[in-house]
Order: sequence, then structure tokens, then C-alpha cells
Amino acid sequence: MNSIAKWLTKHIKNNVSDLTELQLIKIEFGLECLLSEASKIILYALLFYFLSLVREFITALIFFSLIRAFAGGYHEETYWRCLITSLLFLGSCIFLGIFIDITIYAKIAIIIISIIIAYLFSPIDHPNKPIISMHRRKALKHLSIGIIIILGLIGINLPGEYSNIALLAILMESFSLILGYMKKKYVYSKNNLCC
Repeated sequence: MNSIAKWLTKHIKNNVSDLTELQLIKIEFGLECLLSEASKIILYALLFYFLSLVREFITALIFFSLIRAFAGGYHEETYWRCLITSLLFLGSCIFLGIFIDITIYAKIAIIIISIIIAYLFSPIDHPNKPIISMHRRKALKHLSIGIIIILGLIGINLPGEYSNIALLAILMESFSLILGYMKKKYVYSKNNLCC
């Protein structure tokens, strides 16, 4: 994905003359993220299509991704590790949601636990794109909590297994915040020990 993004950025640079180096770096990073996410979604969609679980996949993806867009979460260092980790997250939501019947009380508990986790840990930024502004951090935290509440209420009202999948996707994204926080803290303490 990095090579394709570099190639596309090079062509943009050759065709648009008034871009600064910083703008080109941002374009390359954006293209790499876009290509990476799009290719993963296509691969997952194909996999779940062959398993006859496309609707379940779309449910998990929407509920997981909408929160992640504001809250952030755990990030892997390589494309392939990210592909596998994301598949494990989404696959867990789907298969547990199909085979486990979650009571309304458990669903409410999932929403409350997810709100608490988002309050304590969000946003977890990407290592390549840190959130420096405290105002932006606070806004993203509030947005994350609001999205969890809205999606939680929607998820509770979905029929059968889709409700289970939606609520598990919310919970899984919340756990991703904890994992992301722990990883960030570990890397930070490791870097401080090295210096």
C-alpha cells in the first residue's frame, strides 16, 4: 500500500505544481490509509460473502468503524497484522453474535461499560498522526461517548442476532481503546528507558 501511495503521490506531484512538501506527505499518508482500509474491506466482504454472512459483516463493520472514527483504538505496525487483527475483531463480533443470545440487561451493561471505557481512554490516536490539541482531544472524547450512546440505542432495537453483533462490535471497539492505550504506554515507557 505504501508503494502504491508513493506512486500515486509522485503522479500528483508531477501534475500539480503548487503543492508543498508537507501537503504531499499528507496526500501520501491519506492515500495509504484509504488504500489500506478499502482493500481490507473488500477482502473481508469477499470472505463473509462466501460464508453467507455479508449482512452480519456490514452490521459489525458499521458499528465498529463509526466509533473508531472518533475514538481511535489499537493499531498494528504492518498491513498484514492489521488485516488479521481486524478480521479477528470483526469475526468475533459476528460469530459470537450469532451463537450467543445476549439479554437486554447484558446489552445495557455493554453500553455502560463502553461509555466508561471511552470516557477513560478515548481518543487513542494513530502513532503517525498524533492528536496534539487538547481541545480536539476533548471534543473527540465527547463525540465518542455520544456515538456509543446513539449506536447502543440503535443496536438494542435491531432484530435478533444483528442486535447482538452490533452491541459486541461496540464492546470490541471499546476493548480496542484499552489495548491501544496499553500499547501506547508500553512504547512510551520503552522509548524513555532507551534515552
